Amino acid sequence: MTTLDARHRSGEAPSTSDTIVDVLAPAYSVSTLLQLCTLETALVESRESTRQARISTEESLRRARRVQRLRQQVSMTAGRVAELRQRLGQHTRRVEAASEAVETLTERRAAVQERVREAERALQRIPDQISSAVVKLRQDRIILEDLRAMLARQRALVAQQLLFIYPIDIGDISKTEEGYDEQGAIVQGDAYGGWSICGLSVIGPDSVRRWQDSEETAAALGLVTRVVDAVSRLMYIPLRFPVVPRGSRSTICNPMAKATLTTQSTALIAVAEWPLYMLRANDRPRLHMAIRLLSVCIEQFLCQHGVVDVDRHQLLPNLVQLLLAIEGCSFAL
Repeated sequence: MTTLDARHRSGEAPSTSDTIVDVLAPAYSVSTLLQLCTLETALVESRESTRQARISTEESLRRARRVQRLRQQVSMTAGRVAELRQRLGQHTRRVEAASEAVETLTERRAAVQERVREAERALQRIPDQISSAVVKLRQDRIILEDLRAMLARQRALVAQQLLFIYPIDIGDISKTEEGYDEQGAIVQGDAYGGWSICGLSVIGPDSVRRWQDSEETAAALGLVTRVVDAVSRLMYIPLRFPVVPRGSRSTICNPMAKATLTTQSTALIAVAEWPLYMLRANDRPRLHMAIRLLSVCIEQFLCQHGVVDVDRHQLLPNLVQLLLAIEGCSFAL
C-alpha cells in the first residue's frame, strides 16, 4: 500500500501488474476492498473457466470434425467393401463353375481311364480269343468241307436217280431232223431225233407233220423241263429263264421280254411265256424260241460246272452231260 500511495501522491499511473484492490485501495474502505477482491477472484475464475470452456469447445469441434472425417472414411470403406463383396461373389461363382468343370472333367477322365483299362484287358484277351477262334474256324471249316462233300454226294445221288427215273438214250440216228441255229436259220443234222428221254423223242418243229409227233415232242420237252427244274432246285441256282413244268403243256418264261397289255384305265405288264408244245402250225416259231431258251438254261448249269464249249442244238446230250457233271463233282471232293 505504501508504494501505491507513493505512486498516487507522485501522480504516476498504476501498472498493469497491480490488482483492482491495489488500484482502488486508497479510495475505498477495507470492506469494499474485500468485496472487490472477491469479485476479482470470481472474475479470474470465470476467465479461467471461460478459457477452459473455449479449450474444451475447440477440442469438441476438432473431435466432431475428426468423427465426420472418420464417418466419411467409413462410408467410403463400406462402398469399397460392397464392391469387393460383389467382385468376390463373381469370383466365387467363377470358382464354383470352374470347380464343377474340374469335377466333370475328373469324372470323364476317370471314365476314360476305366475304358482304357477295359480296352487293355480286352486287348490282352484278344490273342486267346484269336487262338480259340482259329481253332473254331478250323473245326467249322472241316465241318463245312464235310457238309459240302455230303451235299455233293447227295446231289450226285439225286443226279443218278434223275438219270434212272428219266433215262436218256440214243435213239435211231436215221431219225435226225432239221433244226435251227442261234440266228434262226435251218441247219441239217442237229440230232433232235437221235436222242430220246423215257422213250420219247424230241422231233424238230419243222419236221412235225402229225398230231402224234407233236404230242410226243411236247411230252419229251415236258420231261426235260421237269429235270431242269429239279436240277435248279437241287443246285439252289435260279434259272435265267424260269420253266413252268406242266407235263406236255409246259412253258418257259422270258423275264427280259415283257408284253404290255393296255386296258381302258391301267397298263398291265405280264412276263412273256413261250410254249414247249405246238397246237397248230403257227406255233412253230414259238416252239423254236422255247427250245432255244431251254438250251440256254442247261448251258447255264454246264458253265457253272466248268463246261464252256456247249452246243445249244444238242438238247438231250447237254442234259446228260449236266447230270454226269453233277455226279462227277462228288468224286472231285
